[in-house]
Amino acid sequence: MGKITDTLKRKINDETAAFAILGAMIVTFTITIGVWEYIYYQKTVEANASLLNINSSTLTNTNTVKDESIAKNTNEIKTEIENEDELKKKNEEEYEKLKEENKLSSEVDKYYIKVNYGAQVVTVYTKDANGKYTKPVRAMVCSTGTYTPTSGTYRTLGKGNWWPLMGDVYGQYSTWICDDILFHSVPYLESGDKSSLEYWAYDQLGQRVSLGCVRLTVEDAKWLYSNCPVGTQVEFYSSSNPGPLGKPSTMKISDAPANVRGWDPTDPDPNNPWPEYLKELEKEENKNEDNKDDNKKPTNEVTNEVVEEPVNDVANEVIEEPVNDIANEVIEEPVNDIANEVIEEPVNDTANEVVEEPANDIANEVV
Repeated sequence: MGKITDTLKRKINDETAAFAILGAMIVTFTITIGVWEYIYYQKTVEANASLLNINSSTLTNTNTVKDESIAKNTNEIKTEIENEDELKKKNEEEYEKLKEENKLSSEVDKYYIKVNYGAQVVTVYTKDANGKYTKPVRAMVCSTGTYTPTSGTYRTLGKGNWWPLMGDVYGQYSTWICDDILFHSVPYLESGDKSSLEYWAYDQLGQRVSLGCVRLTVEDAKWLYSNCPVGTQVEFYSSSNPGPLGKPSTMKISDAPANVRGWDPTDPDPNNPWPEYLKELEKEENKNEDNKDDNKKPTNEVTNEVVEEPVNDVANEVIEEPVNDIANEVIEEPVNDIANEVIEEPVNDTANEVVEEPANDIANEVV
């Protein structure tokens, strides 16, 4: 009994120890997990705080940059307005000098020029019965640029042909507006050489591509040069509406032969190769159209002659009429005649001759 008791006690002690160890392990594991969770939580909080600080800093910097950008744009606009005010003031001073020196025409106010850099169109007006510039005279496609005035009214101050332009190029029929701003043709690479046109720039007429001058075709630049005297008013504005006469279009010349594309197609110079080149193109187009017409007509005629009419004739002659004739001649009439001649009459005669009469005679004689 004592041994059993001792054995039970040892077993209980062992189990108690085992449970104690197991409990300690569970407590240790729980504490460890708790510590790790706490550490992770702290790191997450710190990371979020850091991220929040970064975002706040970035947001602040972005707002600062945006504010600086707005300030910069505002300053640029302000500077631009100040520059244009200065341009107008200088323009007025130059105009007054021309008046004092009696260098202005009596028709200085005949026309009024409006440059719409929004639509890239120049429209020239003249006065109506009330003395207002409401009657449109001419519309011209143009190319303005970076330093083209954006508002205000100026007076033209001078003219010159083959004036040098920025970039070592030259312009035909130039009309000076203000500062370095002119009306002129599309630039040429060589002064006085009408075959040295920047043809790629001509293809860009109607787009905002110049440095600041107002580019025009030679025809339009020459018209302004010849019809609008020094002192004519020029107004700059922007609108999507091209004006009462619309926006003219120009042809693209970059694909023309090298000896042709170096010229402005509108240049009235008799040596301009464009008129002859365009005539040749027109002849070629007409020739191609004639060939297309020739190819169409014979096809229709052959179809009518070969397919429609002859087929009907052959069908009528070969199929309908001859068949009926042969049928009537070969089948109907001869068959009846032969039937009557061969079958009916000869059979009866022979029967009478051979069977009836001789038989009776022989019978009489022999018997």
